[in-house]
Amino acid sequence: MRASPNDASVSHAQSREVLRNASDGEVHEAVKRLTQKLSVALLNVSAKEDLVKQHAKAEAEVVSLKQQLQTTLQKNSALEDKTSQLDGALKECVRQLHQSREEQEEKVRHSISEKTQMWRSEKHVLEKQLLELTEQLEAAKTKAGTLFDHGLKARLEAVEKENRVLKTELHSQSEDLQGLLLERELSNEAAETASKQHLESIKKVTKLEAECSRLQLTNRRLSSASDRKPISSSACIESLTDSQSDSGEQSLGIDNGPERSDSWASALIAELDQFKSEKADSRILTRCPAEIELMDDFLEMEKLVALPETDPGNSDLEPEADSDQLVRRYNLQEVENEFMHHMLIEPEEKVERLEHEKAELEIASTESHNRLEASRSLVTAADNKVVELQTKLDMENESKQTAMSEFMDLEGKRKDLETRLESAYLENGKLHEKVSLLEESYKSERALSFELKATIDSTEAAREALNSQLESAHSQLSSLNDTIGVLEQQVKEERAFSSELASKVKALESQLEQSTFRSNYRSSKKEDKTPKLISELEADLSKIRHEADLRRAANSNPELKIKQKELAVAAGKLEGCQKTIASLNRQLKSLTNLDDFLLEAEKLEHDRSLQDPGGSEAKDFHHNDSSEALTVRVDEGKFTLGLGIRAQVNSSSPQKSPGPRVIELKKPFLLPLVVELSSWPRIIKSISLTM
Repeated sequence: MRASPNDASVSHAQSREVLRNASDGEVHEAVKRLTQKLSVALLNVSAKEDLVKQHAKAEAEVVSLKQQLQTTLQKNSALEDKTSQLDGALKECVRQLHQSREEQEEKVRHSISEKTQMWRSEKHVLEKQLLELTEQLEAAKTKAGTLFDHGLKARLEAVEKENRVLKTELHSQSEDLQGLLLERELSNEAAETASKQHLESIKKVTKLEAECSRLQLTNRRLSSASDRKPISSSACIESLTDSQSDSGEQSLGIDNGPERSDSWASALIAELDQFKSEKADSRILTRCPAEIELMDDFLEMEKLVALPETDPGNSDLEPEADSDQLVRRYNLQEVENEFMHHMLIEPEEKVERLEHEKAELEIASTESHNRLEASRSLVTAADNKVVELQTKLDMENESKQTAMSEFMDLEGKRKDLETRLESAYLENGKLHEKVSLLEESYKSERALSFELKATIDSTEAAREALNSQLESAHSQLSSLNDTIGVLEQQVKEERAFSSELASKVKALESQLEQSTFRSNYRSSKKEDKTPKLISELEADLSKIRHEADLRRAANSNPELKIKQKELAVAAGKLEGCQKTIASLNRQLKSLTNLDDFLLEAEKLEHDRSLQDPGGSEAKDFHHNDSSEALTVRVDEGKFTLGLGIRAQVNSSSPQKSPGPRVIELKKPFLLPLVVELSSWPRIIKSISLTM
């Protein structure tokens, strides 16, 4: 039996009055609780942001580890390439070393075998030749012994004695010949010096004759000038002075010339004939005072000539001075003429003396020539004897040298064989040295091969170490890849969870809009605090959305490195906001459904009172609202509402005295919402919301 519409309107009006008369303190406490829960949610959001940051750090570390892994892989690949190259080069070096060693050993063996064969063959040949030469030497010695018999020995002794005598004679004759040659050279030198002196005397005589002729001419000129009358003109005086100066110079030259020629002639005569040296010296000593007197007169003449000449302008004024000067000059001319006459007499005497000396020198030269011819004849005779003796000696020496030449030939052959044998021994020593050098080189190469093996072992150890490092790097890489996969899986899960939360937020937003529309429609006369709370929550939600949009926009920029971190933070905040919005939406739905429940409860109570007015019972009522269920249980005045549970009705024992009633709202992901009511028509005393 259903209730009438008037009763429903009355109950609805009563519920509105109950809501209006709710105490402000309880609503304030509820708001405080909601704010506390919101702070707790924000703390959770901050914790999730920290987790997101840690996740971003882990991703950065993963990226850095990937880079390090790539670098290590590159290094490992480069090292592997290097090790492969080194292995190949090492193998090639070992192969070349073995090949070169084998080739050298083969060459050494071949050369040693060849040289030993050559030495043996040459030794055999040399031994044969040595035996032959010894036999020939013995035969030659026997022949020489037979040739040098007693007759030959006596002949050789006689020839040697004759040779000695001839040598002594030749030595004495050569000494005599040397003495004759010295005398001849001396006589030739004397003749040459005499001829030279004669030629020089002839030259000097010719010079003296020329000078005498010139002096005679000058004397004639002076005599003709003295016969003339003195002329008072300056021109005549000048010409006279010039001629006198010229004659003075000539006389000086003549005086010096005979003096020099006389000294040379006297020196030559002193060298040629020692007995004439005293006579020549006496002549020179007797002639020196006269020459000194002549030189004094000549100096006086020069002094007179050096007097200053008279001025022609004063010639007319001083005729007497000019006449005196002319007289003086005439006297000087006479003195000069006497001097020249004396000088002419002396060369004539010298010429006569030189002719006499020339005759004596010719006689001495003829005598020396005769002596030279005699010595030449003696030298030719001695030369002839020497030639005869030399021919005999040469013949004997030839006969002696023929025998000695054969002996020397045999000695030369023997020495040649000895030298060849020594050269063979030297070559053998050189080959032994080469063999020792090759052995040393073999030892050095062997040491190098050991060193190369050691280097190969070290490279192998290094390669094994690198392989171990590479394996460890691969293991680290695999572990890093596993961690990266786990982290990527977690990121994917978180992203899927965030997408699910976003879808849930959208669904809750739509439900919130519907609930707000219903709450506005049903509780238009409620207090202003509930819409304010909703508006604040919506404002917070809009802020959170705005921040999420900003972070998404920032994350969309590929150049920034903090995209993923901000996105994770925004996702965490969005998740917290979605949870808070869902809880608020559920609470609002529970509040909106409370009015319907109260109306239905009043209707049921009215029907129950009509059917059974004396008893009380406990029943469960079910209310469906789209996707969620509202369960109401009435037990001893207590109503329990469960949101999200299927409808069921439970009856309990009736109770007559109605006590305080409690309405409990349940929702998945939420703790119970308890509303204590004093009575059915009274208002809700307390609403407890726990997250």
